[in-house]
Amino acid sequence: MKPTIDVEALRTEHESDEQWEVRRNFMMEHKDDFEESELITLAQLFTNIEFLGCRYPPQTMKRIAKLAEKVSAKYRESRKNKLKRTFVEASDAAEQKAKRTYNNK
Repeated sequence: MKPTIDVEALRTEHESDEQWEVRRNFMMEHKDDFEESELITLAQLFTNIEFLGCRYPPQTMKRIAKLAEKVSAKYRESRKNKLKRTFVEASDAAEQKAKRTYNNK
């Protein structure tokens, strides 16, 4: 019989609450399918992909995508109504500021 994995004890000090929740959900979903060391590795790969935009060999990406289907869908759904960052080029921002300054004179 495989020993039970204490997922709650696996949080790392550098994880935000959001990252921990996503990684925790991944591990909870798969804790009965893998040995602890493999589960930790897979969960870390998943959060690296999800939060940091990391890329791995195609076979690894496919495996993680398959394992993370439910957790990813739930996480992305929760993000739909969150504030989103918009990036603009510095030249566009400077031009808009110049137009505001010019129009206000």
